[in-house]
Amino acid sequence: MLTFIFNKLGSLHPSMRRAYLACCLAFGGALWDQPAHANVRSFVYTQESRVLGPGQSELEPWTTFRVGRSRYYSAIDGRLELEHGLGHGLQLALYWNFATETQDVVQDRLTGELSRATSSEFASASAELKYQLSDPTADLVGSALYFESTLGPSESELEAKLIFDRALGKWLLAANVVAELELEPVRSAEGSELETAFVLAPTLAAAYLFPHGSVGLEVRAPLGVAGEAESATLFGGPVVRWSDSGLWLALGVQPQLAAFSGKSANSRLDLSTHERLEVRLLAGFTL
Repeated sequence: MLTFIFNKLGSLHPSMRRAYLACCLAFGGALWDQPAHANVRSFVYTQESRVLGPGQSELEPWTTFRVGRSRYYSAIDGRLELEHGLGHGLQLALYWNFATETQDVVQDRLTGELSRATSSEFASASAELKYQLSDPTADLVGSALYFESTLGPSESELEAKLIFDRALGKWLLAANVVAELELEPVRSAEGSELETAFVLAPTLAAAYLFPHGSVGLEVRAPLGVAGEAESATLFGGPVVRWSDSGLWLALGVQPQLAAFSGKSANSRLDLSTHERLEVRLLAGFTL
């Protein structure tokens, strides 16, 4: 896994790689010994209802690796998130999103000859508001509302989530109902148009909690409802978390388990719009 990570980081444009690693490592090293008020996450795709307290801040670097499509494909997505507690139960977050992709593309339409191409970009910036409605440790069920807006030159997105979680002894249960509206400007011979896609992506997760970590399972089902996203898939796999004073790490491995629609030729999976495997690493540093 470490070899894969370093290889993918090496494929980034040098300036992007330096910026991303500098932000993650410099902030992380400077904040290692700060007091702990972390908004620790036990899952990497499923949000929990907890938010930071008023005046508290946290830096969260995200790294997502995606590999495996019908032709050769690998990608690394980086997000740098800064969270801040605005008031009781209300949290604001800002993200900077980076992306790099390496894939085989058709070089000659007549012969079908392929060539391997790599692209890197500062993809977009995002803003998030999260409002906690109830507390999973004090109420029957924890709940929160989540809204995120992403703006980028090649793709923009609006996202809303209903978040539910419940602490039962040493067990943590969580579920999200996620709705995404994707907007992508496309140019053609007839002119420019805006392609849209509406996706529902419910998630379920459960984790067994230890004093400094947790082990669990996370499942998600991206369902293309309208527009360009027409597939319905199921991802699921293990997730582990470790935390200490001022620092936490969470790692999730999510293979594609099945495709209910949009299956690729000679496969039970959708390898056109989704990958065979996603691996996501999250970290949190208190400010």
